[in-house]
Amino acid sequence: MIEGHHLPQRIKVVWRLSAGFTFIILLVIGLGGYLAATLFAWKWLLWPGISFMGLAVIDLTAELILVPYRYAFWRYELTADAVKLQSGYIFNKLVSIPIARVQDVTLSAGPILQSQKLQSVEITTASTSHKIDGLTPNVAEQLRQQIMKMAVEVQDHDV
Repeated sequence: MIEGHHLPQRIKVVWRLSAGFTFIILLVIGLGGYLAATLFAWKWLLWPGISFMGLAVIDLTAELILVPYRYAFWRYELTADAVKLQSGYIFNKLVSIPIARVQDVTLSAGPILQSQKLQSVEITTASTSHKIDGLTPNVAEQLRQQIMKMAVEVQDHDV
């Protein structure tokens, strides 16, 4: 496990809000199917509607239970040659993004992140991109500047 930095505690609120919004969307779809089956006699929508409502409850429960697990095992670290992202314990995932491959670092924040005064850092290479969700604006900007400075230095050194 990398030593790295944990995300701020407020990310837990973001994950819970996101789970709540997913729950509402699935519940509305399920309720729509159920009401269409009962009010308009579209009987074929009865079981899909009930299934969506059940899926909404199961998804919400699983997401809320997994919040402490996600928080405990999500870390990031900036080393001299890579940005390392690690998540999970049972399903451990370690991603190393070589600084030499970094093309762009973008800061963004949707409504849920903004409500908690957090930002997302997206690190883009030629082949893919990776996100660090939920950093405070100061930390996110500092990380963006450090990564871009290191990427420019590596590219200047290689030339």
